[in-house]
Amino acid sequence: MKILLISIGTRGDIEPFLAQAELLSSHGHEITCLFPEQFRLLTEGLGFNFRGLDERFLELLDSSSGKSIMGGGGGFIKKSLSFFRLIRDSFQIQGNLIRQQKEAIAEIQPDQVLFHSKAIYCTLPAMASPEKYVMLTPVPCLVHPSPDFPHLGLSKWKPFSPNWNLRTYDWINGLRYLSFRKFLKPHFSNFPGVDFSNTSIKEFEMFGLKTIYQISPVLFPKPENWPCNAYITGFLTRNQTKDYIPESELTEWLEKFPKAILLTFGSMTNPKPKEYSKIILGLLEKMGIPTLVNLSWGGLEKIEGTSERIFYINQIPYDWVLPKLYGIIHHGGSGTTHSAAKSGAVQLIVPHIMDQYFWNRLIHHKGLGPLGTSIHNFNPAKFEAALKDFWSNEEYRKKAYSISLEIQKEYPEQVISLITNS
Repeated sequence: MKILLISIGTRGDIEPFLAQAELLSSHGHEITCLFPEQFRLLTEGLGFNFRGLDERFLELLDSSSGKSIMGGGGGFIKKSLSFFRLIRDSFQIQGNLIRQQKEAIAEIQPDQVLFHSKAIYCTLPAMASPEKYVMLTPVPCLVHPSPDFPHLGLSKWKPFSPNWNLRTYDWINGLRYLSFRKFLKPHFSNFPGVDFSNTSIKEFEMFGLKTIYQISPVLFPKPENWPCNAYITGFLTRNQTKDYIPESELTEWLEKFPKAILLTFGSMTNPKPKEYSKIILGLLEKMGIPTLVNLSWGGLEKIEGTSERIFYINQIPYDWVLPKLYGIIHHGGSGTTHSAAKSGAVQLIVPHIMDQYFWNRLIHHKGLGPLGTSIHNFNPAKFEAALKDFWSNEEYRKKAYSISLEIQKEYPEQVISLITNS
């Protein structure tokens, strides 16, 4: 079976699709991935067919506006201007992304399409042929409403009452449908007989589109009000350790500091990486916490003069290192949050955007770590208090261990039959 995987976004948006590609390929299916051009080497290196999406989308996130939105910097007016500049520039790119999705589907003629919610063109052919399309998302609270949490677009704020939480989905998705029509209306005529009114799109997403939430039901059980076309299948990640050989310096450091942590902001950037790095590493040094610092995409920087307790790396497989560590301080992406929970690591989240605030609250609610402080209003005193709790509260470690045992029992291979209709 020919299966086309389409995802748009950062590494956290791509990895769930690579995990599916690895699983589907192991069952004999022919895989083609349509991802941002920046992921060509990674995807082709794993042996999958690759088509590149406009690289300017990710470049926007590394622009001054993108860094301001994701990592703070400046007051309300500056942030607002950055937000509107980012929206304006992304609108200019969106048309090209839609064209590339349309061409890939037409040229490959896949038997099945697995797509990310940001791949908005896919909704049109999916409404025409729902049996051939499946949406995959690594986060909840987007389409199917939860009475316990508002839409992810409002996740920076504390949850409201159940009634108001449910209402937020109509508000945010109503705005999304307006944007949807703005970009896709010229393509409606290619699907004669399909009703693309806002009401029809909403009904299709809610009850007609098969949607796989690639998250752990241990962390987020399926709400009772969700329909049967919405599935929570468990956390799935590709095997990143099979070709990994650690440097001897790293293994020696881990042996010397058996209770250590990982500090990473993943693919998140911000306008003040050196300043935040100095503050956070200064507090870690002050408390004598041995720390692996994942420099990754530039959200953190190497600070000269740190002690031997601080070890810098550029990339490291989480499934290799996290089981060896006490805990992790991170941005709160879905993949990192799940990897840490599966490994039994205590967590402290410094949320940057959207769903990261959701995971911050959920991890604290589950007893896996203290409530973290946002990068947008980073308060060193509050972070230090949370860090002390993170490092010394033995209850977090006990809870993290018990949760990890539950997540390790999950068997997400059921997604094979959901995707292939077999």
